[in-house]
Amino acid sequence: MPITPAASSDLHAAVGCLATAFSQDPITEFLLQAAPGYEERVTQFFSLLMRARLPLKMPVLVARGSSGGIQGAAMGYTTARPAWPTDVSDDWDRFEAAIPGLSERLAVYDGIAAQGKPADPHYYLGVIGVDPTLQGQGWGAQLLQSFCALSAADPLSSGVYLETAKASNVRFYERAGFVETGRGRLGNAPLWCMYLPHGQR
Repeated sequence: MPITPAASSDLHAAVGCLATAFSQDPITEFLLQAAPGYEERVTQFFSLLMRARLPLKMPVLVARGSSGGIQGAAMGYTTARPAWPTDVSDDWDRFEAAIPGLSERLAVYDGIAAQGKPADPHYYLGVIGVDPTLQGQGWGAQLLQSFCALSAADPLSSGVYLETAKASNVRFYERAGFVETGRGRLGNAPLWCMYLPHGQR
């Protein structure tokens, strides 16, 4: 299960994989609202996130199958949070303005996350997803381990922080050593904040 840094040429395939993986995720449904045009919004959302991170050299990892196809992806931030490239930032502003209530829902999400984030510098795992037809085969665990290894190798990082809105994911992350640091609600869905401090695998 080779896990490698993503290249710009991986954008389309990785975004397609993530859009499929997150099409029924409570966070995505809360933010982007499962209504007509939802699938297109989900694809645009992940495309913007990846387009921002690649030129900034932020962690973007892909899991490649034996044929070289992308089976999953993970991306986030190091301890630094640089400003997005201007073109992507402008595209995001247009995306956010086009979806009624998105700004307010993002504020709810960010408010919960702010309470659960550790004070010490850390890596943020914003997205991790695997093709739904391949779940349970270890791809997600490999992506998670690879992302956490990047953080562990960075002397500035105290650990890895993330959020999830699925109880099954909570158990998955707990098995990897993550602990809950906070909880809130996104509409009808719970949101768990979780953190893996280094040295406690």
